[in-house]
Amino acid sequence: MYDRNSPFTAKPSALEPRQKTEFAEDRLMQAILWCELTPGSTATEVELAERFGLGRAATRAALAKLSAFGLMHPIPRLGWRVLPMSGALIGQVISARRLVEPALGEAVLSQEALSAASSLAHMITIIGDRVEAGSLLTRRGYERDLMEILLAGVNPIISSFLSSLWAQSDRIIRFLELGGAAPYGAMDADALVEAYRAGDADAVCAARTREIEKFQSFVSLALLNDSSELTMDRGELKPGAPNQKQKQSAPSKEPIRVSSGGRLSNKGIES
Repeated sequence: MYDRNSPFTAKPSALEPRQKTEFAEDRLMQAILWCELTPGSTATEVELAERFGLGRAATRAALAKLSAFGLMHPIPRLGWRVLPMSGALIGQVISARRLVEPALGEAVLSQEALSAASSLAHMITIIGDRVEAGSLLTRRGYERDLMEILLAGVNPIISSFLSSLWAQSDRIIRFLELGGAAPYGAMDADALVEAYRAGDADAVCAARTREIEKFQSFVSLALLNDSSELTMDRGELKPGAPNQKQKQSAPSKEPIRVSSGGRLSNKGIES
């Protein structure tokens, strides 16, 4: 019987519709998380399909899935808007992580999983806080792989939620780094793996709490060091425009500017 998936087949078969949709979803997801699609920007279905070399049907299905995740929003007559970055979003991610990450203390890892996690932690420590593009990408890949191993040991529902929170955290980090923040430092992977090896749930929770606090400090420092000019919104006066109220406008395609002291927006800062 002919097996189209055989490694000896001369040419690989064309992707099935479901595979095309999964590929489109993954590609657009990565574009959002790595800020290839600027937070708050808009694009049509056709523009997205052409930009990333995707089929129209697959793009449409992928956008519907990403919309369900809250990462893309349909905007009448404008197309789709990428989830904007805001102080409220960052705060919600941090709060949710504080609530959910203690569940990692209950993860049960096999010896095989512990061994794999230990190897990844060793590689993360070797790379450390090197900021060369290749080193940074490699280290973060190892960190994601390590956390995926830990997720395999917890409740699948919690695992899915944590994976989403970490993805949002990665997006926030990337967004702030593109705005001029110093690269986010390496996680203390050795301490985390050692806590699992010792079966110490409290130490696991403490390690993750330190990581969340480091993330919060990174965000705060990035915002405080930003030199973007502050403006005001929601009917308040803007500098240089006395007695004139700021009008609401359609979502901008311009990159969002990071400003300290309020909610982030594509117009600056909202009080």
